[in-house]
Amino acid sequence: MSIFTGLTKEFKVGLLTAVSLTILILGYNFMLGKDNPLQRGREFIVYCDSSRGLSVGTSVVYNGFRIGQLTSLQLVNDGQSIEAKIEISADLKIPKDSRLKVESELLGGQKMKLVRGVSTEYAEDGDTLKALYSRDQFSAMNDKILPLVSKADSLLSSMNAFFKSAAVDRAMQELPLAVISLKNTLDKIDLLVSNATPGITNSLNNAAIFSNKLQSYGTKIDVVLKSFERVGMQLDTVDIGTAVSSLTTSSQELADLLSSISKGEGSLGKLAKDPALYYEIQKGTIELNRVILDLKKYPEKYIPVPFTKTQRKKAKDASKKDKQVWGDSATSK
Repeated sequence: MSIFTGLTKEFKVGLLTAVSLTILILGYNFMLGKDNPLQRGREFIVYCDSSRGLSVGTSVVYNGFRIGQLTSLQLVNDGQSIEAKIEISADLKIPKDSRLKVESELLGGQKMKLVRGVSTEYAEDGDTLKALYSRDQFSAMNDKILPLVSKADSLLSSMNAFFKSAAVDRAMQELPLAVISLKNTLDKIDLLVSNATPGITNSLNNAAIFSNKLQSYGTKIDVVLKSFERVGMQLDTVDIGTAVSSLTTSSQELADLLSSISKGEGSLGKLAKDPALYYEIQKGTIELNRVILDLKKYPEKYIPVPFTKTQRKKAKDASKKDKQVWGDSATSK
């Protein structure tokens, strides 16, 4: 190296030592977070209730741009707060009511975000700024989870109270009895059908036998008709006068009966002449048909079975609105 030619060894050692110390100082300041150790920026003080994971060298950003860093952290004498000193290297005017917001980064770590105020007075070197804290992700999750946990606990309490209620306990006790009763009923129906099967079979067999014998019955009917023909041929030997007299008497009685009915006398006369009675009979028939139709469509309404209270209510509501069953009066029932 020609530049070091003629220099003494002592000068070379001193120069090397000075360069090493300079590099050491610059590296130390760089590790402390100073962007440019040779240039001093403005220093501000922020008092925090908690460090929230802050450390020396934490970045100070504004609109996503790094404008400085945190240079020191220390407890205040009373031990109730932490004094954080930050150095702003950017040439940025900072209003006095500005705040430094502590935020968590997405992949871990912390940063301090400058939230500018609206004051027309600007902070000077050494002024104190207020701290502002953002809620971390776990706090936000807790705020959302806690109401759900509360609702789940309330639901479980309601379910527990429901299953411990006397009505449910009584229903659970009566359910086996109801099942046994239903089974007995089905057994009786099965026995009734089994007992009726022979009679039904015999009736069908008799009908088949009757149909097979219709031809022979036809032959016998022909014989009977021929006998009537012979009797008719012998009518001239009967006392016609007596028969005609009896027929006249019967005709007169029949005429009197028809006259009584026409005048509205007697039960048959009232039925024939009283429209109110006919209307009541017709109305009763219509109502009976409606009840039978309602029973067919909504059997749950008439059969009380445990645990079907909701189904019975739904069936009753649907029955009330069914115009096919109750006609135009469905909504008023």
